[in-house]
Amino acid sequence: MELIELFLTFLKIGFVMFGGGYAMIPILRYEVVVRHQWISEQELIDIIAVAESTPGPIAVNSATYVGYKVGGFLGAFLATIAIVLPAFMVMLAIAVVIMKFYNNYLVKGILNGIRGAVLGLILSAVLMVVKGIVKGAAIGNSLATFFIAIAVFICVTFLDIDPVILIGASALIGLVLALLKVW
Repeated sequence: MELIELFLTFLKIGFVMFGGGYAMIPILRYEVVVRHQWISEQELIDIIAVAESTPGPIAVNSATYVGYKVGGFLGAFLATIAIVLPAFMVMLAIAVVIMKFYNNYLVKGILNGIRGAVLGLILSAVLMVVKGIVKGAAIGNSLATFFIAIAVFICVTFLDIDPVILIGASALIGLVLALLKVW
């Protein structure tokens, strides 16, 4: 019975999770700490800290942890599925609608507009990162960071090297430079 309650609770959280991970924290707190008392307030704070430092959304990581604590592996599986199911269903419905009307000139216009907005946001993020690197010049790390960025860009764009390998290599280079007191 508790696994069903766990599934329904995280399904409900998934349906009202507008605004992303941080917006759902009060809802998560109410459901798992206050209402069901599956975890303590301190555990919730710890979950948020761990969820922030691991890959994946806070909601999914939190659901997996709470689910595991309540019902072991099956609980983790059910809570994780429940929290992503609403978003999956919405995205599936949007995809079906877009595919049905994809050849419509109005839909293509909307998608082209969105594509332009996304490109603008990405370029804005790139500019923000570049500004941050330039401001880091006083620390002395901007030149090395710039060369690493150029090398990774070349390796990904022209040599098709796995980005994960490049991130690891860049971290190793950063570690070596730190050990050599270069930055």
